[in-house]
Amino acid sequence: MRSSFIVSAFAILFAFCVAGSIAQEGNPDSHYFNVTKPTPNSPYVAGQKLPLVYRVSSDSNSNILQLSITLEDPRNATNSAVLVESADISQGFSNKVDQDGATVYEHQANYDIPTTTIPGSYNVVYTNHATAHNVSIPISISAAPASSSAAPSASSTESGKKSMWDTSASTKAAAAPAWAILLLSPLAAIVL
Repeated sequence: MRSSFIVSAFAILFAFCVAGSIAQEGNPDSHYFNVTKPTPNSPYVAGQKLPLVYRVSSDSNSNILQLSITLEDPRNATNSAVLVESADISQGFSNKVDQDGATVYEHQANYDIPTTTIPGSYNVVYTNHATAHNVSIPISISAAPASSSAAPSASSTESGKKSMWDTSASTKAAAAPAWAILLLSPLAAIVL
């Protein structure tokens, strides 16, 4: 019983290692950068963050490494969202990490997945524009949790949902809550 558990545990660990190496397989730029997140086939939820973590080797520079990160919808090749237009490849002390005896520099960005993202499979693509090679990581995104207090946006489309690919979305500042106004109004009277 115990030995079968150990064999199963090693099999699962091996599967995770293989999945990570498959994502990097065929990438001639793997000496210069490696993707650590997202991991292949990981599930994410609309309305939450998508971690984008990659490591850059100490001998990388902008002549050989010019990274961008995009999210692509494999159901529609024309749909892609640029997550990071020009990824940081700096070699600052705060990014320094020791990896198997070598010095690498880890960078992280987080992408806020829009709540209106259509559930399904997507690819996070790390592209090196200096060599025209890329690493494609398949992920899945599920629907945002239902919210009973959310009011529909005035900028929603006729169907009531706005596509994550719609770049015309605008950000508006939220009004101060009523409790803050009531709390600060006596202070404003004293100052004025």
